[in-house]
Amino acid sequence: MKRLNYFYIFILVLSGFSCKSEEPETITGISASQSLFTEGNTNTTVDLTLTLQGNIRQPVTAEYTWMELTAVKGQDFEATDGSIEFTPEELSQTISFEIIGDTYLELEESLSLSLSVNGQQFGISIIIEDKDVIEEILTDAEGFYTPDTYPSMNLVWADEFDGNELNTEDWTYELGDGCDKGVCGWGNNELEIYTNEEKNIKLENGRITITARDEGNNVFTSARIITQDKVELTYGRIDIRAKLPKGQGIWPALWMLGANINDVSWPKCGEIDIMEVVGHEPATTHGTVHYDNNGYATTTGSRKISSGDLSDQFHVYTLIWEKDKIQWYLDNELFKNFAKQDNGYPFNAPFFFIMNVAVGGNWPGPPDGTTVFPQEMVVDYVRVFQ
Repeated sequence: MKRLNYFYIFILVLSGFSCKSEEPETITGISASQSLFTEGNTNTTVDLTLTLQGNIRQPVTAEYTWMELTAVKGQDFEATDGSIEFTPEELSQTISFEIIGDTYLELEESLSLSLSVNGQQFGISIIIEDKDVIEEILTDAEGFYTPDTYPSMNLVWADEFDGNELNTEDWTYELGDGCDKGVCGWGNNELEIYTNEEKNIKLENGRITITARDEGNNVFTSARIITQDKVELTYGRIDIRAKLPKGQGIWPALWMLGANINDVSWPKCGEIDIMEVVGHEPATTHGTVHYDNNGYATTTGSRKISSGDLSDQFHVYTLIWEKDKIQWYLDNELFKNFAKQDNGYPFNAPFFFIMNVAVGGNWPGPPDGTTVFPQEMVVDYVRVFQ
């Protein structure tokens, strides 16, 4: 009787091994060794290892096709469609493609790999991150400038400030001291009164000039313009060429606010400061975000130029704004990164532009006996590429 029990146990063990060997053939997916690649200044061939997920008992063939998304074949990458074979012993195979390099800043680019295996379709998304070293620095007698076209992007909006009148189809003057909006001193205890008078804002020679003036008796005037309800954009490369004012208490800014500010208020709407300078530190630009993450949140980065100050000549303030990521550049040199870290991130939505020169305020403090008036911010162009 004991010998018979051992016999049954032996049969059951064999039966278990037999069931395991007959485990059904399944393909649940195909994974990639990486999804993020870097573009530099020269062409680079990179490998992508693909691993079949599941169980197979015999070789299977995967036909693959490269698909353009924002990356363009022949311009951003080169790749050939083909096929690979997975076997039970070799569930990973490697294919290659070429990333085409260049020497200009671009937005993050994407492509996809589509695979077909036994009638099943699988897709893999690939991101190409721009890490170009800018070799050509564009300058003229007045300072730094950037191209008006980029091979990989389209110009979606710009103001070159031609003519002698502000384009009010795109811009609105904000007037006064902020009290009519419930934010006297514009929320920062600023001293200026904004006007639309020519002494404070004018277009001339393809540029717009905002001038801060001391009118006497502690009265200061300046100008502020916005694109709210007229030009509201999400993402892109933003280039603004400007020459800045300076002096104690002078506070120029090129910045953006979330288009939903009237619905959710500040800082929940989000604020992106492309450029801010406090006039007592005229060689340093600051790039900042403000938002709400269960309470006020902010982060900032700064860049100081090596000689002179930002009022000496034109510089270009660039924002590379993509989904979940923002980067700040001064004259094509990166100085600040910010990426989504929490659910309070409001920057994947439309924003509008603001240009102004403030006088006084919490950050710079008031002007004093060293401050020279008038002070001018001259903007040559604003360009947005996507």
